[in-house]
Amino acid sequence: MTRREFLGGGSAFAVLGAQGATEPVLRLGLLSDPHLVVKDGGTGRQNSHCLEPALRYFDHRKADAVLIAGDLTDFGTVSALRHFASIWKSVFPGNRRSDGEPMTPLFIFGDHDMGGYMHTYRWAPADEVASGAIPEQDVAALWSECFGEEWTPLQVKTVKGVRFVLAHHPRHTAESDNGNSIPGLADFLSVQAFDADRPFFFVQHRIFKDTVLVDGCGWENGKTTAILRNHPNVIAFCGHGHCNAADELCLWQKEFTAIQIPSINFCCTRPGRENGYNGLDASAIMPKGEIRKSWQGMFGTLYADRFVVERRDFLNGRPLGPDWTIPLPSPDGSLRTEIRAGTSVPPQFSPCARISLAEKTVVNEAGTATDAVVVNFPVAHARLSLPRVFDYAVAAIADNRVIREKFVFPHGQFWADDRDTASVTCAFAKSELPADWRTSVRFAVAPRDSFGKRGREIEWRPVAG
Repeated sequence: MTRREFLGGGSAFAVLGAQGATEPVLRLGLLSDPHLVVKDGGTGRQNSHCLEPALRYFDHRKADAVLIAGDLTDFGTVSALRHFASIWKSVFPGNRRSDGEPMTPLFIFGDHDMGGYMHTYRWAPADEVASGAIPEQDVAALWSECFGEEWTPLQVKTVKGVRFVLAHHPRHTAESDNGNSIPGLADFLSVQAFDADRPFFFVQHRIFKDTVLVDGCGWENGKTTAILRNHPNVIAFCGHGHCNAADELCLWQKEFTAIQIPSINFCCTRPGRENGYNGLDASAIMPKGEIRKSWQGMFGTLYADRFVVERRDFLNGRPLGPDWTIPLPSPDGSLRTEIRAGTSVPPQFSPCARISLAEKTVVNEAGTATDAVVVNFPVAHARLSLPRVFDYAVAAIADNRVIREKFVFPHGQFWADDRDTASVTCAFAKSELPADWRTSVRFAVAPRDSFGKRGREIEWRPVAG
């Protein structure tokens, strides 16, 4: 389709071009990191229990395409890729929705598929390993067998006049900086002649350096970010980080727009929290939080003047937070992190929220038992214009001085806010507190949003004398 054709009578963008257009140009299912596993001679399946319902939800929403940002398999084996393809075909036979309309697959390989685990497999089942590693095959032939379409490392697909650039995770070679850059990407994009007055989409697996989740892990080496800075009208997706989509830092906008898609298999956590799953401090005395019941994804709706992203908790079938609305075709500055952080309203506890204390022995992931004072408090739920909580700052204070501050996540951090009902706990080792803590230490808890902005504290005051 030429630019003239796109902006003419056949273009939904031209027909609907006024602000506030109500008819969608395109509906897009967004997933990442399903990490499928095959066991027991092919009869056992792992991780597919959450993938298929998500695909059926996209069918129900009449998506025109489904984009999956890599790590289709856990160990990069042929049998797991074929299993992934069989699930897709069971929901969208012949790449058709249940109403007969076309469905376009927009899949890429991730590091688990193309090299990160191809020679080690860790605990992979022997029968899965026996089927062979994906990078050691004729990849184009294998892809054609599974999906009935051509495979190239870099590819452009057009869905309803909208262009998608698919950048598969490369083999881990010197040319790709051990998988941290996409060989040939700059030259590939330079010949595509993208129009500046309408958006296009880009997807790779690794996280764009210095964009989403600034304290996350798994960044590429910065080469992709530098290339995309020349394309302000691109909306770029990545996976890999298994982020919590309730985290506002999964959306980034400056020279272009970047979105990190969460995992439909399991999510991870930002480091530095006592009950986090990733980046635990060696001194943490609490066990890790539960991550296996965290099946997340997104749904995007493209209009003539905006792209709306819904964040979804697939375990509970509920939204994770307010939709993101991205003005088109280029960033207008309103979604920059510092702007959103400056205008954000912090979460707040209910007026009746109270802290209680308990003396317990807690056991951490290393099996170390610690005599502790456990601070208990209720969840600060979203209400009216107030957002959901991201985490809590819990401080032990003596003589008007913070002697220890810790950060904890709520139990249901990966779920819809109204499904997060369990009380929150934060443990302090008794050795971290004065011996007379009952009469000398005040405990204060503040709810925080994704930007670190704090709501009003609630507190427990010691008993005098």
